[in-house]
Amino acid sequence: MKLDNKSNELLGKSIQARKKKIDEKKIARNEKGWQAEKSAMTRTAIMEAAIDCLIKLGYANTTTALMADYAGVSRGAMMHHFPSRLAVISAVIDHLHALRLAEYSELMANIDDPNRKLTKSRIQASVKAAWEYVNKPSFIAYQELLLAARTDVELYEILAPVEADFESQFFNTVKEVFPHWERLSFLEGAHDMVQFLMKGMSLSHLSVNRNARARRVMKLLADYLYNLYSAVDLIDES
Repeated sequence: MKLDNKSNELLGKSIQARKKKIDEKKIARNEKGWQAEKSAMTRTAIMEAAIDCLIKLGYANTTTALMADYAGVSRGAMMHHFPSRLAVISAVIDHLHALRLAEYSELMANIDDPNRKLTKSRIQASVKAAWEYVNKPSFIAYQELLLAARTDVELYEILAPVEADFESQFFNTVKEVFPHWERLSFLEGAHDMVQFLMKGMSLSHLSVNRNARARRVMKLLADYLYNLYSAVDLIDES
């Protein structure tokens, strides 16, 4: 059926109106997407600034004003994303939780090849990687929070369940990294020894000849771990 001129005009206007609405929706979606991306970038900048403050200034001196200053955002923008200092710290704790697991997995990648026996040189490499791990900014910032949580009740209540979850996930990662350690009790003991030693060494920043002493401890630790790994099938757990 042929349309007259008036009908054609009305149809054209209707099509144009629909196209305009579609274009407006696209613009709105793009703006919304950019705003969401910008918001995420700002949150990330604030959390990274908080980590920087924790490392350089300590927990007690990490104020919202300083975090905003380090992040290069206004105090208003800071409060828009995080209504309180504790809200920022809580987000930072969650961020460090994921980051530290990822960093450990990356450092320990290919240490223990599932297709061949774990060698002494690979165990030595794992000890060196563990030392590198506890000297990373993420670990140092998290240790600052752990130390502060000893006397800060609010921080303790936020950190305690996260730490428990981290310990569980961390050991699961260790089991994946070292598939040749078949007896989990020995692997768990080896893991605890490495962690306690490394955490203690990481706090020895004022010790004289720290690096040389750390290397000496790491050599002894690697030798012990290799002996434990080599004798694991000969030891009676009972």
